[in-house]
This record gives sequence, C-alpha cells and structure tokens, in this order.
Amino acid sequence: MIIIKTTSDSHKTIKLIANTLLNKKYAACINIVPRMRSKYIWEGRIAESRETMLLIKTVDAMEKNVYKTIKELHNYDIPEITTMETKNVDSDYLNWVNELLNEK
Repeated sequence: MIIIKTTSDSHKTIKLIANTLLNKKYAACINIVPRMRSKYIWEGRIAESRETMLLIKTVDAMEKNVYKTIKELHNYDIPEITTMETKNVDSDYLNWVNELLNEK
C-alpha cells in the first residue's frame, strides 16, 4: 500500500479529485484534511495560502492512474503530488485495500 498526497486551495477541485479516484477504484480510501496553511516560494516571493490536503490510500499498480487523474483535474499549474511508501500497515486494513483494488 502507498499513500499519495496532494493539496489544493479549491474545495471543488479536492472533491472532484477524491470522488473521481474513488469512483474509478484507483483508491480505496481518501482522507480530506481541511484548513491547512501552506507557505512556499512562488515567483521569487514567499507566498501563503489556505489549502486542503488529500491523503489517498492506494496500491502501487494504481500510482500512475492517480497521478494522471490529479494532473487532469487539478486547478494548479504545478500541483504537489507525492507518494509515501508505507512501512507497516495493519494486515486487516491492507487486505481490505488490496481486495478492493484487486491486488494480491
């Protein structure tokens, strides 16, 4: 199992990405973490914005599909899309994810 992270300042975009990934069964579960504050360098200046974060639980075989979907639907020119590998996952939860996404 892997977790893919992305953020956006658009609630509409976050909902669209989450629902699309779930409907296509590219992800088993998605956490939506609201009201996060991000600071970053943009066009040579420090910028700050409120964002919402998605934590997308999926499997290796779906990683490319998740990235492609996020890039197609995202409102940012350069969205953050980061894959986090999991070291330990409860076996019952991992079995549920794998069965749902048809990976053994």
